[in-house]
Amino acid sequence: MPANESSTGVASFFRRWWRALLAELVATALLVLLGVASLLPVNGAPAPLTHPALAFGFVVVANVEAFGPASGAHMNPAVTLAAVLDRRLALLPAVCYVLVQLLGATLGFGLLMALTPETFVGDVIVGGNAPGSVGPVAAAAVEALLTAVLALLCCGVWRAHEQGKEDPAVSIKFGLTIAGLIYAGGVMSSASLNPARSFAPAVLQGFRADHWVYWVGPLGGSALATLLHRHALRPSPTAPLAQPEELPLNDKP
Repeated sequence: MPANESSTGVASFFRRWWRALLAELVATALLVLLGVASLLPVNGAPAPLTHPALAFGFVVVANVEAFGPASGAHMNPAVTLAAVLDRRLALLPAVCYVLVQLLGATLGFGLLMALTPETFVGDVIVGGNAPGSVGPVAAAAVEALLTAVLALLCCGVWRAHEQGKEDPAVSIKFGLTIAGLIYAGGVMSSASLNPARSFAPAVLQGFRADHWVYWVGPLGGSALATLLHRHALRPSPTAPLAQPEELPLNDKP
């Protein structure tokens, strides 16, 4: 391929996708900055589970409303994987989505560290994800289950949108779902549901041996749930109603 054609293709790609990629960058940065801020210690004690559940849930509501029209407000490689497997996003844009999500999460967590430097002193780990009341394998299973629920919600919303069923409350449904899932799994796995959210603290504070949990669990759960929805749970297209002339006449023999 000639160089000018290649450069034209790259320019065309970024003209098509720059706004969505910028939206993912900013949305993921805000998600991590504001969500993880709720985990800062309170008078030296760990923040209660209510704080991250409500903070992440409310930030998701705001981000879906603010950035959804531009990019779909994925903010999460597991959601982007679901979009790919559900054939709603091509592979190249999806890879770019994931890269800017990781960058945005790192920028958001870095800004939090800059705003509260006294919290991040010594060997103290703040805002990272680690298995809680269960071991790493069980934590990965919990992450898979939690993210599977999120992926099923995404698939259902995408399918309804495809059928022209617009839902003005969709952002609230996502926010409440996220809050509920964090409540459900927070004690066991710390309820990340999002590799980018776990990646940023790991990069800036040092990786742990169990960091794999927050990639394998969410991505595996998202993949399984999306394929289940696509091949088993998705309602069949409604058959068109027969036209009057196609209906059998009562007076025919």
